Amino acid sequence: MSKFNPSRDQLSKSLDRRVRHLMIRTLERFEDVFPAADESREGQIFKGDLRNMFNDVLRAQRDELHDYEIEYRPLRMTDNVLAMTPAFLQSVQAICMEVYKQTPCFRIYASPDNAKVLDAVRTEFGTGVVYRETTMGEEHLALEIVGVQACVDSVLPIMDRYSLHASVRAKYQDWRSQVVKLYKEQGNGRA
Repeated sequence: MSKFNPSRDQLSKSLDRRVRHLMIRTLERFEDVFPAADESREGQIFKGDLRNMFNDVLRAQRDELHDYEIEYRPLRMTDNVLAMTPAFLQSVQAICMEVYKQTPCFRIYASPDNAKVLDAVRTEFGTGVVYRETTMGEEHLALEIVGVQACVDSVLPIMDRYSLHASVRAKYQDWRSQVVKLYKEQGNGRA
């Protein structure tokens, strides 16, 4: 028995919907072109065979997907620009960028039921800690990346490629310049 893999199961359901939609559209188009098909035995057999072929494709696809380990990727590159997936954007509650006592910190907040998304983001950044936090009686998760080197090595390369909204971009640019300044003050080269 294969272990539960939410990413694979979500992909499988998405592909099932697409194949079923294609099957329905094909049958509708067939009925439009051959309106009397249901009245003949050959037409009914053909439609039944067509359904069976689509169902065979669905079964083969499910069997094949279970042979692969599929991981959720919250960030992806498109046209040399970093894009965040809709699942990631829907799960994020807030992003906080600050410098406290000469130490930069980058945090992403999400609800507790989005732990897998935050863990996938942590994997993308290659660093950070995911922890639970309660603020004003409300529990949430936070992915936190702390320190000049961690922010320069992990956060800046990814965030520099992401197309941010104007208000967030200004905040990020300000935070980024503080991080780069601290990096240079520590005797490091250009960032």
